[in-house]
Amino acid sequence: MSSKQMFVIAGILRPGLHRPTSRMINFSFVLLLFFLFGGASLAVAQSDDEHPRVEVFAGYSVLGTNYKAEPSLPNEPVVTAFEAKQTLHGFNGAVTGYLSKNFGLTADFSAHFGTDKLADPLGGDIRTDTSVYNILGGPQYKFRNGSRVTPFVRGLAGVAITRAKITVPSLNSSDTSSSTDFALALGGGLDVRVNKRFDVRLFQVDYNPIFLKDGNDTGFNRRADNVRFSFGIVFK
Repeated sequence: MSSKQMFVIAGILRPGLHRPTSRMINFSFVLLLFFLFGGASLAVAQSDDEHPRVEVFAGYSVLGTNYKAEPSLPNEPVVTAFEAKQTLHGFNGAVTGYLSKNFGLTADFSAHFGTDKLADPLGGDIRTDTSVYNILGGPQYKFRNGSRVTPFVRGLAGVAITRAKITVPSLNSSDTSSSTDFALALGGGLDVRVNKRFDVRLFQVDYNPIFLKDGNDTGFNRRADNVRFSFGIVFK
């Protein structure tokens, strides 16, 4: 029996799994929209300085996950809610307010999604929908040098919400597990100026570790060494 099948059975036998994240996820999405539209309004309203006071980034994003789990007892099977290593697809948005020419503070939000299927011996497929949400903030430093190409580095901290929903059509059953944990995003990227109001973010790469706590619903209980890659447009 695979670990996925073990989780499905365990989930069916464990009523009352933790399901508090839907409101938090909706709030996070509203918060992202507030940051993006509010930041864009500030960017448009600011004076025509050589260096913008506000930048708004929006783009496509990929998250490579690397979750880990260790048994609490030797030789004890580990039951987890989803595959540890996946490639999830989604979006990334951020607003940066600059306190000086180079130094600013960034509010960052990303959401990534993936679906995995496993053949069900009773017929059909066992479907696992996995999602990871990052809500982060921290300093960013941009190396403005007068050219069209501007690299930047940043260090962000906040929370990550890991969520998995397992659906078993043959049993007419579904279950959701989730965990909200401390997370970081350490990395940087490269922006190329198009004009006074727009840059193209060629790439942004962040090491995105999530420090999962013991006893959460997902079954993973060690640091997840995830990597996030994004690209898109910067409004300023």
